[in-house]
Amino acid sequence: MVRQAAAAALVASFAALTAACPCCPTCNVCPCAVRPVCPTCGTSPGPEPPTPPAPTTTSNGILPMTSTAPPALPTSTLAPTTTKAGPALQCNLNCYGDAATPVPLPHGDGSGIAANSVEACREFCLDTEGCEAIVFGQNMCYGKKDLDTKQCQPSDGTFKTEILTRMPLGTCVIMGDPHVLTFDNPQGHAGDITQLTAGDYHLVVSDELQIQGRFAYSERFPAEASMIGFAVTGDLVANNKLVVEYTGPSKGHAGFKAWWNDKQILTSFPGSYSSDDHFLIAKLDNIDPDEMHEKARHTIGG
Repeated sequence: MVRQAAAAALVASFAALTAACPCCPTCNVCPCAVRPVCPTCGTSPGPEPPTPPAPTTTSNGILPMTSTAPPALPTSTLAPTTTKAGPALQCNLNCYGDAATPVPLPHGDGSGIAANSVEACREFCLDTEGCEAIVFGQNMCYGKKDLDTKQCQPSDGTFKTEILTRMPLGTCVIMGDPHVLTFDNPQGHAGDITQLTAGDYHLVVSDELQIQGRFAYSERFPAEASMIGFAVTGDLVANNKLVVEYTGPSKGHAGFKAWWNDKQILTSFPGSYSSDDHFLIAKLDNIDPDEMHEKARHTIGG
């Protein structure tokens, strides 16, 4: 069916892309115009997200490129020695357990040290090699690296996570008619149903990354527009251009086409493709549920 083939074709593109978030509604600090790569920022109450723009009128065949809190643990009385800049990103999240790798801070063993302020906690991390982020609350400071923000838990404000150096990547999902799990709602805690009319929509808009989606009606969803294609470009993908779209008239994978920098790729099924510089590694094959977002697995075969 069209929908199954769509999922199979999307695997080809998403294997090379981890989309970056242009805005993070639940974050307290998020300079989106400068740093669009926002992590998943939980589902705690925050400013309302912007209203999606109206669809464009383009009609050509290829898209235009337009908790459980960490326990109190041994403390350190060491004071930071320098004053450093503030966080790159601050989110109302508690990133513990599998959500991040612990980093031992001065006089600590990776299980947290005492800090009398978030500023002191921040500087402990910045003075520690390999520390990328902190979780701070109840006068306890936890150094972190390798954040997987989709595994972070929403916080009631007792603990907060600050990203200090390397920005983590977020996760988003579009599926069905459509269900949209945004970068700040990857676990689907908030409502995820978005009703759209057919047309082209901006999904991510920033200086570094632009993603457009094309939505249209289908036999399965004759009254609700589903995504039938998307286009990606921007600095984060080295200004390359990836387009995947259902062009028909054949059903299934034969109705989908993919282009990398205007060159058609994945022309056979099953098939694979690697760009000359190995920036894009893509495949077209039967759906593997393990490669699908857990929220999308119930739609396979539907």
